[in-house]
Amino acid sequence: MRYWYKIHRWIGFICLLFFLLLCLTGLPLLFKTEIHDFNLLDKENMHPASDYGQIWREVDAGEKLVKEGYSGKSIRSISVQPDEGRILFRVQDKDSNKPVAARLSMGGEQLAYYPSDHTLQPWHQEKVKYPWLAEFMHEMHRLHMYLGMGKGGMVFLGFMCFLSLVSVVSGCVLYGPFMRRSPFALIGKRSWRERWFGWHKFLGIATAVWAIILCFSGVVIVIFSLSYGLYIQDSKTAVKDYWQSAPAAGKHLSLAEAKTFVMEAFPDDVILSLDLPDRRQSPAAYIFYITPATENPLDFLGQLVFIPDRKGMEPQYFTKPLPDYLFFAGYMLKLHIHNHELLILKILWALLDIALIFVILSGLLGWLRKGEKIERSSVATPSLNRPTASTWKWPGILAGLSLLGLVLPLYGTVGEFAGTIAWLAVALLSIFLWRERNSQGNA
Repeated sequence: MRYWYKIHRWIGFICLLFFLLLCLTGLPLLFKTEIHDFNLLDKENMHPASDYGQIWREVDAGEKLVKEGYSGKSIRSISVQPDEGRILFRVQDKDSNKPVAARLSMGGEQLAYYPSDHTLQPWHQEKVKYPWLAEFMHEMHRLHMYLGMGKGGMVFLGFMCFLSLVSVVSGCVLYGPFMRRSPFALIGKRSWRERWFGWHKFLGIATAVWAIILCFSGVVIVIFSLSYGLYIQDSKTAVKDYWQSAPAAGKHLSLAEAKTFVMEAFPDDVILSLDLPDRRQSPAAYIFYITPATENPLDFLGQLVFIPDRKGMEPQYFTKPLPDYLFFAGYMLKLHIHNHELLILKILWALLDIALIFVILSGLLGWLRKGEKIERSSVATPSLNRPTASTWKWPGILAGLSLLGLVLPLYGTVGEFAGTIAWLAVALLSIFLWRERNSQGNA
C-alpha cells in the first residue's frame, strides 16, 4: 500500500494542472449548444434540421452556387450537418497544392450552404450578441481537445489523461485502507487538514467511476483519432494497388453521378462526407465516408468507399472495412460525448465536474501543506490491514449507479430518463449519507 500511496501522490502531482485544465475547459463545453443558441442574434431565421438522405440530394444545387460565386476556387471536400440544415464545402485556390480532406479537417476554407433558403456564406460568420463569448467557447474547445497545439498537443493531453487515470485508480486502491475505521462520507473536524482530506476522500470516491470512464475514454479517443488516420492512409495505398492496371480516364465522372451510385450501392448507409478527386494524381477517385444509417454518426467514424473518376466502363467501387477496434473506440467516444444530451443530465455532469475540481484542489492543498504536523488518524500512510466488506458497501452502490448513469442514456429516450434517475440517485444518496454521518458530531 505504501507504493500505491507514493504513486497516487506523485502521479497526481505530475498531471494535476492538466487534469484541472480538462475539468475547467470541459465545464462550459457541457453547455456549448445552449450557449451557442443563447448567443445567436437572429434566432428566428435559424435553418430547419434535415436528414442525411434529403440534405445530400441538395448538394448539387450547392455545388452549382459555389462554382458560380467562387470561380477561382475548387471544391475539395463536402460534409453535411443535417441537424443544422447545413452543407459545408471546403474549397481552396485552384492553383493550390495543399492537401484537403473532409474527415481530417485539413486545410482550405469552408463555405456553408443552407438548402432551406438557398444561401451560401463563409462558415462561422453567424451574427452573435457577444463575439467574445463565441471566441471564448472556441478557445475552450481548442484547449480541451489539443491545447491549441494540433496533433502533438492532442497526444500530450492523451498521455495526461492516462496519468490522471492512474491517479484516480490508485486513489481507489488506497480508499479501503484509509477508511478501514471510518464510515463513508464522514468529514473530520479535528483540524483544517483533516476536514479538507475528508472531503477529498468523500468526493473522490463519489466521482471515481465518472472520472475513470472519462479519463479512459479520453485516452481511447486520442488512440482512435491516430488509428483512424492510419486506416485512411492504408486504404488509399490499397486502392492504388487495386487500380494500378486500370485504364486511363476518359470522361470524368460527375459529383452527382458518383453520389447517386454510392447511395444506390449502399442503401442501408448514410454518407457523412466525401473528398473530391484530385485529377492531378492517378488514379483519381471520389472518396466517400459512410456509416450505417441506424447508428448515430460519430466524428471520424466512416468507412471509406472509393469511386474511380472515369466513365466508359461499368461503375465500380473499392472499400476497406473498418478495423473492429475502431467500433469499440467509437463506443467510448459516445460515453465521453453523446450520453448527456438532456439539460438535466448536463447539469448533473456539471456538478460532478465541480466536485472533481474540488477533489483536485484539495489534493493540491494537501500536497502543499504536507509538512504540517497533523493528526495521525487523518492522513497517515494507509494501514496494511485488509478493509472490511462494509467499507465498500456505499461506494459500491454509488459506483453501480454511476455506471448506469453513464451507459443508459446511450439507448434512446427511455435510457436517457433511466440514466437521469441513476445520476439523481447518486447525488441524493451522497447528500443523505453526508448529512447522516456528520449530524452525529465528530469532535
